[in-house]
Amino acid sequence: MMFDYNLLPFFISMIVLTIIVLAIGVHFWRNALIMFVIIPIAFFCAFTGYKTITTMLGYPVKQTIPEESLYLSHIENTDGSELYVWVLEPERMMPKNYSIPATDSNKKQMQRAKDRTQNGVAQQLGRYKSIRPGDKNTGEYLTYDFSIDGRGLK
Repeated sequence: MMFDYNLLPFFISMIVLTIIVLAIGVHFWRNALIMFVIIPIAFFCAFTGYKTITTMLGYPVKQTIPEESLYLSHIENTDGSELYVWVLEPERMMPKNYSIPATDSNKKQMQRAKDRTQNGVAQQLGRYKSIRPGDKNTGEYLTYDFSIDGRGLK
């Protein structure tokens, strides 16, 4: 798991908040119901807060790349196990960074997309073979030319 030192103030504030909430729980230690509720809520808030912030900061997410996303760029991580792909999502038109497995097929398709994009032909990403739900993201990707016809996109 990555730790970004720029997040240290947020992380410290979440620890302080958790300690305060747990101190309130200790104060009411005789009431088992309050303890049963306060402790899990404190840890849940700290964990979800950290996960939300790191997701919003643009770290690569391991999710399915939406169909027909426009390819921007990609790089391979240092150990060669993942590709980090920047795309424009179809509806949002905001760049987002995805982490996909660095299989031979994915490497080939992303290199093809990079080469074609550098030659002026925009590339879209699509699904190939398997569905990639949630964090698993184990499928292969396929790139294809992005074209505009008289009626609109594609």
